[in-house]
Amino acid sequence: MSEIRPLLPFCVSTPGVAPPPTAPAPQEAAPRPDRVDLQGLPPLQTPKKAVTVLAESFGYAEFPQASPDGRHVLFNVVGDYDTSQMILMKADGSEKRALLTGERVRARDLPEFLASQRGRIDEQGTWTADGRSVLYRTNSQGQFSIARFDLEDSSARTVVHLPEMNLKHPVETSEGYILGYGGPPDATYKTSERYSDIFLADPRTGQIEFLTHSDGSVSYKHPSQMKGAILAHVEPKKGEDPKADLVALDPKGGAERNLTRTPDSDERHPFYNPRIDLVAYHSDDSGDKNLWLATPDFERRVQVTFYGKPAQSPSWSPDGQTLYFVKKDARQPEGEPFYKRQADIRALDLPKALKDLCSQARERCHQLEKEGAPETLQSAAREALEDYRFFLERSRTAGAQD
Repeated sequence: MSEIRPLLPFCVSTPGVAPPPTAPAPQEAAPRPDRVDLQGLPPLQTPKKAVTVLAESFGYAEFPQASPDGRHVLFNVVGDYDTSQMILMKADGSEKRALLTGERVRARDLPEFLASQRGRIDEQGTWTADGRSVLYRTNSQGQFSIARFDLEDSSARTVVHLPEMNLKHPVETSEGYILGYGGPPDATYKTSERYSDIFLADPRTGQIEFLTHSDGSVSYKHPSQMKGAILAHVEPKKGEDPKADLVALDPKGGAERNLTRTPDSDERHPFYNPRIDLVAYHSDDSGDKNLWLATPDFERRVQVTFYGKPAQSPSWSPDGQTLYFVKKDARQPEGEPFYKRQADIRALDLPKALKDLCSQARERCHQLEKEGAPETLQSAAREALEDYRFFLERSRTAGAQD
């Protein structure tokens, strides 16, 4: 682990004391150039030859994360609201084993495996920079804490715990701290929070500094680092279908920037990759949850999957050439075991996908011109083609660094 510099004074230093509620900081919207609405364009198709299924028939699988050396992928399997465990597999989808116990787990073994772990939630695993450990959330102490699992000696220990609050989604920073989010448990679902804030923790001492201070009307979730800022999504806590936006937070207490500013669509789970200098996230801007790419300033963005059912929770391979994601199928009725739901873990070869999408976008331009479509529509199609070309070149440049 990287050498840890001393943290600044904590906002929260007394265990069990939540940050004082305050109104959300004013959100400075990122500038966005005027663009023709693309909804009227003929849709593109998911580049099927660029997609590989790594784990199927593993029920409600979620949250894939690649190891720093790119050789393994970690993901969750969920049994019910009280049971969830992590599965470690090779990057080609082979040799799936339970992370904490080391036992082999095949799709047909899943119900029995989850039954043996009933009541245990150990999930949302992310890798430390050295690849020797996994940070994850666990209910081993009642409420959710952050733990570390050492892959060399198979030992686990709690590193951050705040009684009476759920702590989730740990991510190691470049300085060796832990980013995450947490809040007071929901009265009905103990795995959820009434609202949540982003925290920074020192794994040596367990001390926590909260970086956001929600007044309860919003939740900040899924933080990670991006060029000295903290990338996250913020969602309203009211409404039947709350729409989240992606935000960039200044860890020193500066202004909060709204990166997407899309009140009618939902953007979540952003991850930045410094090798390719792009952000991957999922959005329902086109109607269904699908994978998108954006530059860090979000002035350019493109959709890279076009499924009719959710494709979500993207994460990067270290070299920026692959996106791992969750592809969901039809949702099972409430009351059915979670393992009967279908959510595959898939891998998208990004250069191959973008090359295919460039070809589709180019053909769309030719077809619109042939049909004599309105110039505004043709202009939008040409602009989309240029965006795909831009992202394809970015992926090729990142790949050439090897």
